[in-house]
Amino acid sequence: MTQDDIRIHYESLWKATADGATSEAGLAYSTSVDDAVLYPIFERLINDLRFKVTGGRVLDVGSGSGRWIRFLLERHAPEVIVGLDFAISAIELLERWAPSTPRTKVVFQQADITSESLTLREPGPFDLINIGNVLFHIPESDKFVAALRNMAALLAPGGRIVTTEYMPRASMRTEWMMVRSRYEFQAIAESVGLQIVDIRAGAFFSNDPMGIDGAEHNYRDLFCQVRAAQKMLMATKSDPKTLKFFHEMFITIERATMAFCAERIAPVDMPSQKLVVLGRA
Repeated sequence: MTQDDIRIHYESLWKATADGATSEAGLAYSTSVDDAVLYPIFERLINDLRFKVTGGRVLDVGSGSGRWIRFLLERHAPEVIVGLDFAISAIELLERWAPSTPRTKVVFQQADITSESLTLREPGPFDLINIGNVLFHIPESDKFVAALRNMAALLAPGGRIVTTEYMPRASMRTEWMMVRSRYEFQAIAESVGLQIVDIRAGAFFSNDPMGIDGAEHNYRDLFCQVRAAQKMLMATKSDPKTLKFFHEMFITIERATMAFCAERIAPVDMPSQKLVVLGRA
């Protein structure tokens, strides 16, 4: 698939999501377990690296149904937050459902970050550029470089880009993703004047295990089996008490395995998706 194929898919997905939603709960794209594990990691990242989020200018790329916009507005008070998506249906969804706050100017815009003529209605620079599950959906090499170059140009001095990546040792192409190796990713980032500042590993089983090298039928498949079982159990029509038990159990499993591995494995080698922080070189 090309980036245009992926855009067409998301046009349909976000329209169906908007049409079927009767509350914010119907907009969920991530799982509740993934949120419970990843959100505190992101918050620690903000605190440790002292991102200027409260009072700062924030660009959220690939806003989709507004997951990260809600996260940032609920916990911080940016001066401005701009939500971009290349699917018009996502922008229509955001304009209908996104939270409002008197503390923050919220702007939504349809835009393609790979365009050489990228122009924002609310111009940069930005203190934080958040890119959630976007860059590995740009399979074309020239467009990927253009996207990072555009983000580098929009970054304020001292600002940070946070992107979700897998960082395997070897690049992997799937139908939906071009997962670039840590070496390829770093080389391209450096070619546009960026450097990797920090890497934080996320949940093991509530996301695709693309950080694991090797064939799909090898131990990556075991991670996929756990992930499938988790999704099945959380989707059952069990009573609230049972679902709460499963929810808390899966969160505990994620945190226990991550804590154990964190003492023995570098974040970049963890099997999970990572939050990769970029700054100007």
